[in-house]
Amino acid sequence: MHKIMIAHSLYPPHVIGGAEISTQILAQTMSSHYEVEVLTVGEHRHREIRLDHVNGINVVRLPYNNRYWIGDADRSVSIPSKIMWRLQDVFNVRQYHHIKQYLARTRPELVHTQNLPGLSLAIWRAAYEMRIPVVHTLRDFSLIDPINLSLYSKMYRTISKRFSRTISSVIGISNHILGSHTSLGFFEDSNKHVVHNIVENAPSVAELYKKKVANVNRPLKIGYFGQLTEVKGVHYLIDAIKLLDRNIAGQLCIFGEGPLLSPLQNSAASDRRIEFKGKVANSEIAKQMAAMDVIIVPSTWDEPFGRVVIEAYQVGTPVYASRVGGMSEILLDTEEFAFPAHSAEAIARSITHYYRLREPEKIQLKERCHLHSQTFNEAYLLQEHMDIYEKLIR
Repeated sequence: MHKIMIAHSLYPPHVIGGAEISTQILAQTMSSHYEVEVLTVGEHRHREIRLDHVNGINVVRLPYNNRYWIGDADRSVSIPSKIMWRLQDVFNVRQYHHIKQYLARTRPELVHTQNLPGLSLAIWRAAYEMRIPVVHTLRDFSLIDPINLSLYSKMYRTISKRFSRTISSVIGISNHILGSHTSLGFFEDSNKHVVHNIVENAPSVAELYKKKVANVNRPLKIGYFGQLTEVKGVHYLIDAIKLLDRNIAGQLCIFGEGPLLSPLQNSAASDRRIEFKGKVANSEIAKQMAAMDVIIVPSTWDEPFGRVVIEAYQVGTPVYASRVGGMSEILLDTEEFAFPAHSAEAIARSITHYYRLREPEKIQLKERCHLHSQTFNEAYLLQEHMDIYEKLIR
C-alpha cells in the first residue's frame, strides 16, 4: 500500500472552518486505498513532534514554532504581533527542519498539502529537496491575498508564486479558485485539476431528508449558517427580512459567531423575527438545516466553494446564494437560485420566489436538492484523487 502524507494547518479536534472538515474527509476517504498520515500544527510550543490518532488516521502534530498558535480562537492578538507572525510564516525555518527530518525518516511517496499557514512554504521546499512529488489543493485565496495588508500580500504572492513552480499537481475545489491562481501565473508547471469538496452522507442525514415536509402557505423559517464577518453579507440578509411581510418571512435563524455579532444584533433588535442561535455543533448542523424551509448564503466575496450548499441539499433544504466565486458551479440552477451580491432587495425577491412555489414544486425541489447532493460523494472524491496520485507515484 502506497504511503501518502496529507498536510494542513489544523486538524480535528481543532476546527475553525470547512477546510479542516474537508481535509479530514479527504484523509479518511483516501485511507481505504493508501497508508495515510496527516501532518498538522499542534497547540504545543515545545520542540517535540507529537503523535495522535483520530478516527483511524495517524496524525503528526508539529509545535507551532511561532509567536502563537493559529488554532487558539480565543487569543487576542495585536496587529504588530499578527504582522510578525505572518513574516515568520512566509518560510518558517524551524518548521522546515522538523518537516524535512520527518520526511527523511518516514519517506512518504507523495505529499498532499492543503492550507499552509503554520506550516509555511517550507513544506513545499522540504518535499522538493527530498524529491517527493507534491499535490496542492486550493481551498482559499491565502496564496494570493493572505491578510488585509497590501504590501505584505504583494510580497507573499511573489514568493509563493515562485515556490509553486515545484508543485507537481494543483487541485482547485472550483474552476473559479483554480483560474484565479493560474491567471496570475501560479502553478505554471503543474498538472491542473478541479475536484469539488464533498460532505459525508451519514444514515441520520438520510433520515432527516425522508422526514422533511414542504412548508405550504405558512410563514417561512429561513436559515443562515456561517461566520459573522463582513464578507459573509449577513447584514444584507437582515435588511431583506425587514423588507418582507411577516406572512412570508416568519423567522430568521442565524447560526454562527464572529466579530460582527454585536453590531448585527443591534441592527436586528427592532425585528423580533430575527434570532441569533450561536455556533451549532457539527453533529447538529444537519438537524438544524432540515428544520429550515430555505437557507440563504448572502456572501459578498468570492467563495471558493460553498460547503453549506451541499450540506443543505443533503437534507432537502433549498439554497439561494449570491452569485460569487465558485458558488455558481454547485447551485442547482444559477438563474433561479442565485442573486446579485450586496442587495437586500435581491435576497427578499429570492425568499419570495420560494414562498410562492406551489406544493408539488416544493416537493420536487426537495428531491432535486437531495439528488444533486449525492454527486458530491466519497466515491467521486476517491476516484478523482486516485487518478492524480497514481500518475505521480508511478
